[in-house]
Amino acid sequence: MNRRQALRNIGWGSGALVATPAILSLLQSCQQNPGFAPVFLSEGQGHALKTMVDLILPDEPGSPGAVAMGVHKFMDLYWHEVLVSEADLPELEDEFTKVPESRQQKSVREGFAALQTVFQAEFGKDLESGSSEDFDGLLAKYLKSEKVPEGDSAAGPEQLTYGLLTSIRGQAIWAWKRMEVIGEEVLWYDPVPGVYQGCIPTSEAGNGKVMSL
Repeated sequence: MNRRQALRNIGWGSGALVATPAILSLLQSCQQNPGFAPVFLSEGQGHALKTMVDLILPDEPGSPGAVAMGVHKFMDLYWHEVLVSEADLPELEDEFTKVPESRQQKSVREGFAALQTVFQAEFGKDLESGSSEDFDGLLAKYLKSEKVPEGDSAAGPEQLTYGLLTSIRGQAIWAWKRMEVIGEEVLWYDPVPGVYQGCIPTSEAGNGKVMSL
């Protein structure tokens, strides 16, 4: 497996998410249920996910953040309940498939294993002991980088960590924007869209906010 394929495997991320009724129902259930007990991730990985999601989309005045909306819980449940495991399907892939369905769960697990390796090397401790400052530094290192990290291995920890973190960012933003509270109270919400109005001030067109879909 070359480096590009490894990144594609872990980076299928938000591009694979479709707002079906079942997915939207899962989103709302995560928003309504307090507490977080990971079902797909380990406790340490769950701590890492929750901390990073909070850093990517923190609480702001008038805008609840991703953790307040339960985005981290949705991602853990999505990986557990929606992604296909290796036992479910044979290995099938063609030139148009980014990640064979049978590798989806495995790709996420490989990404978190790589994250643990990188985090241990960087900070000398396990994920469950990581502070907000530790994860903030890690996100800055990978998500603000202008290029994919190079490494000795074609699919090494640095590359897999980069792919995982970019996927987490994409999925977190996707899920946050589709929460009912965010869509109706934070974004530009029009329950009956479709009317064209040209040359109107931004104050009448959401004040520059993204329209809720």
